[in-house]
Amino acid sequence: MKATFAIAPNFHCKGSWSDRLLVQGSDGWRAPNGEELAALTTQPPADDGSCIFLFSVPMHLRSRFWAMLNEEAAEGQGDFISFSDDVAAFLTFKDFAPPADAVCELLVQDAAGQVATADMWGLINFGEEPVQLAFADLQLRLDAGEGCRLIANATADVVPPAGEELNVLYAIRTGVAADDASAG
Repeated sequence: MKATFAIAPNFHCKGSWSDRLLVQGSDGWRAPNGEELAALTTQPPADDGSCIFLFSVPMHLRSRFWAMLNEEAAEGQGDFISFSDDVAAFLTFKDFAPPADAVCELLVQDAAGQVATADMWGLINFGEEPVQLAFADLQLRLDAGEGCRLIANATADVVPPAGEELNVLYAIRTGVAADDASAG
């Protein structure tokens, strides 16, 4: 089954697919041509397990995320669980509910960090800089406040940020969180 990309139903995202997808060419990464773009994207999206859905979170949730982190840093009072419940409620409101047993976690990736997505339902970029997801011969850019729902047969690695910038990611995993999985 070949993965395709689509904007999730009930969501709007800025930009075009030719701006956010890169394909591996003989001379490196490049924007897909018209034929490749038609093969990679679908409209209307099919929810048959073969479609990677792009979505966005509203500014009030992004602001709340940073306020929660600031509260945690300043006073030890940031409530990640309550924030995660709000993200799930928002996605559910948009008819895009994560799995009931999903585990959410904050991931901060530096230039040396590795993030694999094999057990992720979704990933949201809460940073200010774009994040690149690298599939086999394809890359997907997630702008600030954008996320994607992944599929089982199309795992990706998060490309480490260049320089001193950090990727700030919100992962929605199916099953146990990464730390729990390595503990036992």
